Amino acid sequence: MDPLPPDLQKKLGQCFSESMASVFSMLTGREFTLSPGAFTTLDTPGVAALHEGTTILVKAHYTKGLSGPLIFALHLREGTRLVDLMLGGEGAPADELVGDSRDALAETFNQVMGSANQTLSDQAGETISISNVEILAVESEAKGLEELLGPPPFHAVPLEAKQDGLSAVVHALFPDLLVQQLKRKLGFQESSPAPLPEASRAETSRAAAGAPPAQRTPAAGPATITVDAGNLDLIMDIELQVVVRMGQTEMPLGELLKLTPGAIIELNRAADAPVDLLVNGKQIARGEVVVVDGNFAFRITEIESTAARIRSLG
Repeated sequence: MDPLPPDLQKKLGQCFSESMASVFSMLTGREFTLSPGAFTTLDTPGVAALHEGTTILVKAHYTKGLSGPLIFALHLREGTRLVDLMLGGEGAPADELVGDSRDALAETFNQVMGSANQTLSDQAGETISISNVEILAVESEAKGLEELLGPPPFHAVPLEAKQDGLSAVVHALFPDLLVQQLKRKLGFQESSPAPLPEASRAETSRAAAGAPPAQRTPAAGPATITVDAGNLDLIMDIELQVVVRMGQTEMPLGELLKLTPGAIIELNRAADAPVDLLVNGKQIARGEVVVVDGNFAFRITEIESTAARIRSLG
């Protein structure tokens, strides 16, 4: 197993502690501070020994940009206190995590991962996303823990959350296979130097032998890059996700859990404003919603150029 570079440790610790602090503060209406501790390497028994009694495992599965799980571990008492704050309570602990409390914790970590993934996407230069998280409650001596966690080892960092009298430690567990991907995506993977072109190798040999450099032909002007239409045709049948976005809004988790049939959610877009057309999460056009043969449809009023559309899908 390769060691985790100190700069990558710092980057991951800051990314997830800042995301967690922001989401915890927003959902509880109270100011949380989080600070990452030192990274350690744990095997499965080491993860089991993090807490006595019941541990809550929050498992996020990467679906784009990265693959594999990322796991958060926290004690049941600390997890239920956090959830009680988010649901408008005073941070009272509970003996189990069920119903609305379980849903609230899942939504909390979905938002934590959404915020962290945005940061990682900006740093990697590509979209990184997950599916919805899983919430698992396990005893410290539970059998089959390795099956739940996946193969060890894990690079673990404690994230200590503090708010007035509440203190909770959330351990972020990065499987080694995920860490290797993060090293490549974030530029921490050493790459071998590219081989020298034939002409450069010959010039190097001449210099080593003490011979004068060979005469060089003046460089030509900039090369023109052409696109092979035949190659482009090969990808024309690829299916892409197309979404019409009418607007968006933000609401506290407590209000989200109170929604019932008939509830109205106000969006941040005027009724007569154009709506967005997104392909693979990137906007390429704007227009208006119309009805065609009894079905909703989208009429384009503004659109990016063909070249811009192709670049946006890269």
